Amino acid sequence: MNYKMIALDIDGTLLNSRKEITPETGEAVREVRAAGKTVVFDTGRAVCELTDIFAFLPEVRYAVFASGAGIYDVRQKRTFALHAISRKDADAVFSLARTIDVMPQIVLPDNNVIQASHLDRLDHYHMEIYRPLYEKVITTVPDIFAFAASCCEPILKINLYHANPAERARTDTQLSSLNLERVCVELSSLESTACGVDKGAGLLWLCRELGISPAQTIAVGDGDNDLPMLQTAGLGVAMGNAAEHIKAAANRVVSDLDHGGCAQAIRLLLSE
Repeated sequence: MNYKMIALDIDGTLLNSRKEITPETGEAVREVRAAGKTVVFDTGRAVCELTDIFAFLPEVRYAVFASGAGIYDVRQKRTFALHAISRKDADAVFSLARTIDVMPQIVLPDNNVIQASHLDRLDHYHMEIYRPLYEKVITTVPDIFAFAASCCEPILKINLYHANPAERARTDTQLSSLNLERVCVELSSLESTACGVDKGAGLLWLCRELGISPAQTIAVGDGDNDLPMLQTAGLGVAMGNAAEHIKAAANRVVSDLDHGGCAQAIRLLLSE
C-alpha cells in the first residue's frame, strides 16, 4: 500500500513524557513532507492547545481536534466539520457534575474553559503536568456551571476529571443513558462527545476533505480514545507505551514515547 497520510495523536504519541516534541520526531515530519506525504493531528485537545505545536511543526496544516468533534485548518485559521453535543445531553452532564467531585472542562470551537478555582486543584485531578499549558492558553471562569448554562457556542466535548478511576467509573455508569460517546482518558478523566463522534469519524471527515482514501492512511496512538482511528486507518500503529489491549487492536507496535516511537511510526510512510 502506498500510504499518503499519517494521523498522529498528540499526548502520549507526538509528545514525550516531558510534553516535548523531540528533534528526531521533527526531522521525521520534515522527511515525509519532503516526500510529498501528508501529516495531520488527531487529538483530544482543543484548538487553543495546539498553537505551539503548529508553530514548531509548520509542515502540519490540519488537525482533527476535540476527539473528532471538529477539524482545524491552521493556514486558513478556520474550524469546520463541527459536531456539537446536544443541549439536552450537555445539561444532563453538568447536572450530574454539580453533585460530584470533578473538574469539568468545556471544549468549544475556539476555546477551552475551566473553573478558575480548579487551577488550584490540578494535582487532585491528576492534571498537574498540564499546568504550564493551562496557564498559558485556557480560559477560566468563576463558575463553570453558570458559564455552561449561558453558553451559546457549540459544546464540542466535555471532560470530567476525577480524583480516581473508581469515581470515574461511577460517573460513566450514571451517564450511560445519554446519547453520547464516552471514553476514559488520562488517569481518571471521562470525555464525552456527541453520539457517533470520535477520532475515527474525524479521520474519515478529514479524508473526504483532502480526497484521500482511509485505506491510504496510517494512524498512531496510545489511548482508548485512539482506538477508533487505529481501526479506521489502513494501518493502525500503537505506541510502545500503550496498554496491551490497544497494542492488540493495532496492526503494528513501535517504540514508546521516550524512545523514538513517534518518529519510527512517521517513517512508515516512506517504507510501507
